[in-house]
Amino acid sequence: MIESRVGDQHDIEFILDAAEQMNAESSWGLSWSRDIGRNYLAWLIDNDTSDILLVERDRVPVAGAFVAASWEFHLQPLCYVCKFWVVKEHRRGDVSNVVVQDILDWARLRNCSHVFTTATAGLSAAEQMLFIRLMKSHGFENVGPVLEANLGGSIDG
Repeated sequence: MIESRVGDQHDIEFILDAAEQMNAESSWGLSWSRDIGRNYLAWLIDNDTSDILLVERDRVPVAGAFVAASWEFHLQPLCYVCKFWVVKEHRRGDVSNVVVQDILDWARLRNCSHVFTTATAGLSAAEQMLFIRLMKSHGFENVGPVLEANLGGSIDG
């Protein structure tokens, strides 16, 4: 059975385990810090404008997204998908669609005018294309490139 819920403090260690695996899968070569990750997750959970959305299969989290509503200069907030993940074993099923629908529902509930996400995880070309195809199937459109400047970040920090 697939169910959705908002993450809380009790989920932090599990999310850190999953995030560490995702970091290892990425080609960015970024240094990993469990302590910094723990602080970031606690901030997302405690902040009034952000949440961690989790999708569980048989009561085990297998996917999720970090979302934030941002009031910048507009009457309505913008929604940003800060992170999106699906445990590798569950990527070819219906879980991905549930996460995207949860994101859209979350944004609508907060009266966001737009939802923005990027395909910048540094995954394989096939995984990146699957993410883009998934998002487009839910109405997302390509609205411009994402540019990156490497400032010397490495696996050693």
